Amino acid sequence: MSRLPFRLLGPLQVHGPTGPLRVPPGRQEVILAALLLDANRVVGTPHLVDLIWEDNPPETARTQVQICVSRLRKLLAAAAGEATITTRPPGYVLHTEAGNVDAALFTGLVLRARRLREQGAPREAVRLLRSAVTLWQGECLSGLDSGPLANRARQLNEERLSATELRIQLELELGRYDRLVGELQMLTHEHPLREKLRGQLIQALYWSGRQAEALEAFRAGRRILAEELGLEPGRELRALESAILAGALPPPAGQDRRL
Repeated sequence: MSRLPFRLLGPLQVHGPTGPLRVPPGRQEVILAALLLDANRVVGTPHLVDLIWEDNPPETARTQVQICVSRLRKLLAAAAGEATITTRPPGYVLHTEAGNVDAALFTGLVLRARRLREQGAPREAVRLLRSAVTLWQGECLSGLDSGPLANRARQLNEERLSATELRIQLELELGRYDRLVGELQMLTHEHPLREKLRGQLIQALYWSGRQAEALEAFRAGRRILAEELGLEPGRELRALESAILAGALPPPAGQDRRL
């Protein structure tokens, strides 16, 4: 996976047979990122113009996009994975196998993991979700200057976090409580307003026999929400606290401590 030709889950990277290839910063980076995000689908020229210039494109915008695409075609000829850009009205298509683009590979692995969960195969789903998250090398498209693309990047960053939450939930259901505590403490520190992660930390602590720490994790979350947003914890977190205080929080069924 470290030799994927095209990487978006982190800084934009293109790899050739002998190492990384330089993508000229600016317009070419933005166009290549947009084409890779929608690989094998038409990306309209007006959309590319909006990504680069937003509400203030020059009269030569379409011509400049054409020039950038021409230069990108030469760059892709040297990439490790077979990839071509063809003109297809109203824009362009970057053709490549889904396995050549880390973002597409990530999305596919998460989808397969969700299906495995529905089919009653949680351990296999956990393995796929772990593989999916290891594709990431930082924030999606970090360092790229495009407001509209930043929105797409935020969406993928959110999908990464959701995949992590799903994997942790499955591991909780498999009874792997104690081994999750450290990771969840780090994640709740990085995402202090994320109530799903907070609830998972509380459960992992409680089911590891650390009831006092579980209650303190709830209280810490309550303080943060009050200070940052002026809000109380949501219904699910409050229900966890009540169940812990009542000694009525059972472990999930199907405990399995195997990796």
